[in-house]
Amino acid sequence: MRECGITDDRLFGFVDGLDETLDEHVAGCDECQTFLADLWIGEAPHDFTEPVLRQIRFDEFLVAAAKLGIDVLGAMGRAFIELSIESDDS
Repeated sequence: MRECGITDDRLFGFVDGLDETLDEHVAGCDECQTFLADLWIGEAPHDFTEPVLRQIRFDEFLVAAAKLGIDVLGAMGRAFIELSIESDDS
């Protein structure tokens, strides 16, 4: 534990986005910032590279799936309008 009273577990929760109550504290605490800096350069026992990359890839997949869904709905809408116009003409 640091002199500020924040444990490693709380900081890991902060890094994982589970503890948002530390935002203001971390912004002003040199000890916590040093711990987090060490964490990001690999001196801490956890490597967050793979989970972060996995989340980025998943986010990219969701964006691509949403774009595909929008494209499909747009094509269906255009086809519906075209077919409606053709059936009105006959």
